[in-house]
Amino acid sequence: MIKRLKASFLLVSVLFISGTLMAQTVTTESPKKEEDEFAKKKADTKLTEVIPTDSVPASELVLRAINWIKEESDAMYKKTSGANTSGKAECTVTFPVKPKDLNPQFDYTGKISMKVVIECKTSKYKYTVSEIKHLSKSGNTSGGSIDNKIPECGSIGLDDIVWKKIRGEALRGAAQVVIDLKAGMAKLSKDASKDEW
Repeated sequence: MIKRLKASFLLVSVLFISGTLMAQTVTTESPKKEEDEFAKKKADTKLTEVIPTDSVPASELVLRAINWIKEESDAMYKKTSGANTSGKAECTVTFPVKPKDLNPQFDYTGKISMKVVIECKTSKYKYTVSEIKHLSKSGNTSGGSIDNKIPECGSIGLDDIVWKKIRGEALRGAAQVVIDLKAGMAKLSKDASKDEW
């Protein structure tokens, strides 16, 4: 009788323990995690800065920005698609890019483009250089946004080393645009007419 009692107790204990373990397994399983919306968002390379000025009115700063956009650049880039609204001026900057090798393995000859926005308030302005992209003349070796880890044309169209070189060139070009923009915004506007351009 005692043996039966011990066997039953042992059987009940085993069942109880296994049931508890099964229940724990089920309860410790976490439900599917909701995907973080920010994790999906691609990184976007932007050069931006707020520059304080000495009591310069916003209207004067907008005129300076317009003059900078209209001004021909000594550098190798062009400013196109200029537009302005009250307190803001913007344009697209493009500059040519091509391989320096005589017979390059990847002919990525084309241009780098970027959007430049200058927002003006009294005593300060903010510039933002964004949407930096590479586009080849042929279209077969276009890298697209410099934020792409792999170029749009794929790693067969542009290998990793060449893509890093193009990205570096694009960032150097963007830095040159920022230097020129700051110099242009420091100049007093010449009795600029308020014609649309």
